[in-house]
Amino acid sequence: MPYGSQHITEQIISDLDEINQNSTFDLEELVNNPLVITGASGFVGTWLALSWVSARKKFNGQGQLLITSRNPQSLLPLTYVIDRQSPITALASEIQNFQIPNSFRNANLIHAATPASATFNSKNPSGMLKTITGGQEQVLAEAIRMNNKVLFLSSGAVYGRQPRELSCITESWEGAPSISDSNSAYHEGKRVAELMGNIAATHQGLQFITARLFAFIAPFLPLDAHFAAGNFIRDAVSSDQIKIQSGGGSIRSYQYATDLCSNLWALLVRGKNKSAYNVGSSEETSIYDLACMVASVGNPKASIIKLGADTIENTTRYVPSTEKIESELGIQHTVLLKDSITRTIRWYHESRNS
Repeated sequence: MPYGSQHITEQIISDLDEINQNSTFDLEELVNNPLVITGASGFVGTWLALSWVSARKKFNGQGQLLITSRNPQSLLPLTYVIDRQSPITALASEIQNFQIPNSFRNANLIHAATPASATFNSKNPSGMLKTITGGQEQVLAEAIRMNNKVLFLSSGAVYGRQPRELSCITESWEGAPSISDSNSAYHEGKRVAELMGNIAATHQGLQFITARLFAFIAPFLPLDAHFAAGNFIRDAVSSDQIKIQSGGGSIRSYQYATDLCSNLWALLVRGKNKSAYNVGSSEETSIYDLACMVASVGNPKASIIKLGADTIENTTRYVPSTEKIESELGIQHTVLLKDSITRTIRWYHESRNS
């Protein structure tokens, strides 16, 4: 489902109010300063932009927002529903050519521009690697030139394959992607990008914080990409069959967008320089149980169909430890998985009926 066809519904307004309430301290500071978001028309960027606009209106902020992506104008109709008066600059640009206008000197910058595309990663791993590292090089150069503070959105993929016996991954775990597997291009690109930022922080005085993102369920999540949660919701609302491409035994966890935004706002304001934090949920579920939960919420008549079989090789675990961000920044995970699914499906129906 393309972002441009989506709507600001009662569910979105309620969620934005919840973020404002949970992150008042951080947002009161952020909305009075300029903010740059790269990759702003993607899933995470959309939520961050809408949250900032909502908070600026609520807290009477004086800051301005720069959103950039290949097509940032697609996001503007959504922000206008929240507050048409917010000063937003939309800059269409490839990330490797990105330049920050002078009016955004001393701004906060969230670098969210990476193509999270399994197809691109599989078919063109060299292109994926170059996009991530080339984009990071440009963003860092611009951030140094403009004295920006950077929050880099990395990925839990930097840890490589999580051992089945490891219940959750901490930031200190020293696993890594397999460099003999070309599909590791995305994973290794994120690792290198983190290193590039930390080098800039050490040698050029950049303020650089890393958020390692895991998996999410929320409005604006693509329903036709490689995200199992989105695919299950699509199946539940459009048919009576939810199809699992595997045997369903892999273990995942999913965070809702309100918690995601609160995590990222806290990191941007209070995260430690040259430090990485996991961002996600520690509430684990199997893929099969996830499909069952989506069915129970979205279409109780739907049957669950397994199209594959579980093996030791294809059954994986991907669950973060969130102890560091909770203990250092006082962040809590507030939206449980079933509520995340309920809110997302409610938004889907509201969006179709509006």
